[in-house]
This record gives sequence, structure tokens and C-alpha cells, in this order.
Amino acid sequence: MLECQHTRPSARAFNPQRKMTTLFQRWRTILSRSFGALAIVAGLITNPMTPQPRRALLVYDFDLGPVPASNVDHVRSLGFDGLVTRCSVASDIPKLTQYANHVASLSRFQMLAYVNYDFNHPDSPTVWRDALPILAALDAPLWVIVKNAASTAEVDDLLLRMARGSAAFGVPMVIYPHWNTNIENAAEAAIRIAQVGHANIHTSLHTCHEIRSGNQYDLRTVVATHVQNTRLVTIAGADSNAYAGPPPHTWSDAIRPLDRGGFDLTPFLHALRKSRYKGPVILHTWGLANDPGHLARSIRTYAKY
Repeated sequence: MLECQHTRPSARAFNPQRKMTTLFQRWRTILSRSFGALAIVAGLITNPMTPQPRRALLVYDFDLGPVPASNVDHVRSLGFDGLVTRCSVASDIPKLTQYANHVASLSRFQMLAYVNYDFNHPDSPTVWRDALPILAALDAPLWVIVKNAASTAEVDDLLLRMARGSAAFGVPMVIYPHWNTNIENAAEAAIRIAQVGHANIHTSLHTCHEIRSGNQYDLRTVVATHVQNTRLVTIAGADSNAYAGPPPHTWSDAIRPLDRGGFDLTPFLHALRKSRYKGPVILHTWGLANDPGHLARSIRTYAKY
């Protein structure tokens, strides 16, 4: 009787090299997936889902109290990062000194002052010089509004003297363009800077004064044109149809809290950030004393831009 013979398929011969290759491919796949997961986690930790740093905002001391230390402490409690005061007459120098003494003990709080140089006021020729050592101690610029000059030549002579005088203290000199003065906007400041030709003269940008000059619909171009020599910026809420033209006119439509008025500041602020402007941004508050709570509302609104 013939015995049934069952033949089993011959097993593939063991190949050590092929086995090692297969193991290596499997481990490479596992490691690749693991490192991919780690990369995703790292991206979540370091990239846009992480809250962005709070953008600093300074504010003027218009309509605040008479005590500098109290004013500083008040705006700090609201979240502001600095304060701007006026230094226009001889009696403003002691006030600026008090501010400087108080902020000297604070960290990450910026104190600035603007000088209102009036050719018709007897204090103007000396106040800016008296302010220079204080500004130097504060690491603040000499920021100047110029008004009532009889000619552009008189303006240029003043700017040159200020540029040289402030340079001696290591202080930058910054033009403050202001509607209804000798230099009303950034374009006019640029002309004076070019005419004087001193390296220590810079400018500042102000939404309210650009609006008055008719540039409210072209603020991105204003930024692009002038930001390279801009040291300071001020912003305010405004009406969408705020007045543009010659004086007189009140400021109630062009200086408002940031949560009031229909004017959209977004294009201006985005243009600033795109330009990598690193200087201070300051909230303008002229004439808002009768609006309680406007500072707190404005700083909350600014955080949303």
C-alpha cells in the first residue's frame, strides 16, 4: 500500500541581512512618528497659540491731579507703561523733577515730556534748556511743539540750536507736529528736518493732527513715508467724519477714547507693526475730563488691536 506523502512548502531560507533591514525600517517609522509628535507639541508651545506679549501704551497726564507721584501710581494701576507731561513754562520744571524722582525707583515705566515752545512767551528760550538734564536722566527726548514763529528761517534756527543743545546731553531732539502751529504734520516736519540737515532731529506721528491735515484716509502711506525717522507716536479715537481743514475747530471729534467714534485705527496700527516701529505709542486724552473711566476703557480697547 502506498503511503500518502504530504509535502510542506519549503520555508524561505533565513536571511539575516533582510531581517536587519526590516527591523531598521520599522524602527525608523516609529521614531519618525515620535519625533513628528514632539515637533507638533513644540510648535504648540512656541508658536501663535501662546499668548502674545502685551503691547505697551503710555498716556498723557491731561486732566490728572496736581501730584506727580499720584498720577504715576494711578496710571500704572490701570496698566499704562508710561506718562507724558507738559514742560512749557518755568513752573513746569519742578513738576518734571518730581516726576523724574518718583519714576527713578520704578522699573519698566517711561516718563516723557513735551516742550511747548512759543515765540511769544518769555519762558520758552530757557525752559527747554533747563529741561535737558532732567530729560537725559529719564532717557527721554527733547520733544518740541513750535508756534508763533515769524518765519520758517526762525523755526529752522531754533531747531538747529535745539538739535545741537540736546546732542550735547545725549538726548534726541524730536519735532512734535501740531495743527495750527508752525509745523502741523509729519510731512511738514520732514521738510524742516531736511532743510536744517542735523542728524539729531527726528519727528513724531499723531493721528489727530494727521486727521486735521486731511490724511485720515491715507495713514498707512504717512507711516510708510515717515516711520524711519519717527521716535514717538500718539493715537486717539475719532469720528469717521472728523474735521479736516484750517482752524478754528474743537478737538472733540478727533481726540476721543479708543472705544468711541467710528474712525478705524487698525490700518494705522498694523502699518506701524509691519514697519517694525519700536518706539512708544501714547494715548492722547486732551479734553476728556468729563468722561469718567475713559482711561480704563481705552487701554482695554487697545489690547484688542
